[in-house]
Amino acid sequence: MSNASFTISRPTGACAHSGQPIGPGERYIATLVERQGAEELERVDYTVAAWDAGERPHPPLYLFASWRATMPTPDAKKQQLALGDEELLDLFEQLSDAGDVKRQAFRFLLSLLLIRKKVLRYEGQRTGVMLVREVGTDTSLPPLEVVDPGSAPEAISSAIEQLGAIMNLEVKPVAKTVTTGSR
Repeated sequence: MSNASFTISRPTGACAHSGQPIGPGERYIATLVERQGAEELERVDYTVAAWDAGERPHPPLYLFASWRATMPTPDAKKQQLALGDEELLDLFEQLSDAGDVKRQAFRFLLSLLLIRKKVLRYEGQRTGVMLVREVGTDTSLPPLEVVDPGSAPEAISSAIEQLGAIMNLEVKPVAKTVTTGSR
């Protein structure tokens, strides 16, 4: 994969199943879905009640990832709109068994974001795999493996900015380049 582009629409603030508005301070389920034949990922939200009742995206939409979140208040600062570290880590863990290239690339980008947020620590790499560890975990356990999709550093930087914008994360420009690929 030489170019990573994740263009994702912003949340609508309403349940995709019922159309019911999701109010400020209300917990909800945020999902990223793929539309059959489309390159972009879309953001689709559900009320907790609809999700717990078994509602999920239906074809032509296919679930890519999901996480629990709280709808921000209108006067909340941008930084307060961010997904918490716990939600980001949950999303990262959900994608651990990702078999397709798109999910692997998304997980790789998410791991870089979590490293920048100091939730994960870079432990090294080997051919095609970056090794990371959750900060504060037992160092006697093996590190987590993240498949490196081989994206160019510029593409990674651009995709992280897009990921941050979509997930309402405050992402600062990268001061130093992250080297990816085989060594």
